[in-house]
Amino acid sequence: MNINKSIGPSTQRYAVLGEHLDHTWSPYIHNTLFEATGNDAVYLPIIIDSAHFSSVIDVLRYGFKGFNVTIPYKEKILPYLDELDDRARALKAVNTVEVVDGRLIGHNTDGMGMIRAIEAERVPVTGVHALILGGGGAARVAGYEILERGGTVDFALRNPQKASGLIASFEDAFGDAASRIHAIDFDAVQDSYDILINCTPVGMFPNQDACPVEERVLESIGAIFDAVYNPRETCLLNLARSRGIPAVEGLGMLFYQAVEAQRFWRLLKLPPEQVQKEVYRALCASF
Repeated sequence: MNINKSIGPSTQRYAVLGEHLDHTWSPYIHNTLFEATGNDAVYLPIIIDSAHFSSVIDVLRYGFKGFNVTIPYKEKILPYLDELDDRARALKAVNTVEVVDGRLIGHNTDGMGMIRAIEAERVPVTGVHALILGGGGAARVAGYEILERGGTVDFALRNPQKASGLIASFEDAFGDAASRIHAIDFDAVQDSYDILINCTPVGMFPNQDACPVEERVLESIGAIFDAVYNPRETCLLNLARSRGIPAVEGLGMLFYQAVEAQRFWRLLKLPPEQVQKEVYRALCASF
């Protein structure tokens, strides 16, 4: 038997921190990218309950080169960080932490991953009029990216009267946010849009036959992005494609947010575009 020397003292350590990680694909994605790029690095899932969350921070600060944060810790991590970039500060949520000489710097690559997934399908995202379904964390992320690129956003909510906090959250980042963001009733969508972005869980397994909007809404939509990736082919995507509407699945967002996270982990050799495409194809075949 040969001794396994693939991980040693010089191996760079990365991780994802969460409370429930049974279904996470992050270790598979990152470790495949590491291997494909020749990085001497390993990515581990770290499961920690909320009561002991603070106890793991110093281990990550001094023992790891970077890490990801997932539900329910994207907001809870904020007080432990030494710095936030503009995107994370505006969103008040972090999914990627860069470790520099013991300092923790927070970033958010979820929206960056979404944009890359959409652009990979040649769907425009600059200066667009977007309909975003939902008002939670994923919707805020999507809204930020559209506003950042000069677009306008209508958030479709079950209770539009509660949208004041959602709109206010963008005011520091975008001085003209109030003029470029509107909240509308979920069941009263009438306008036409360049892109519809679904940030609700409607259509997710095991309720994959559900669609977040009435079919009539699709008559005035230029393109669709569905953040749901289980199943990959949601009811919304199928309806869009049956009408010839460009439709982008959510699995690309999961993959590209990981790639963008690696950009912040400075010690890594970044995977070239062709390598990224090959790994993404392998992920699609495995999912």
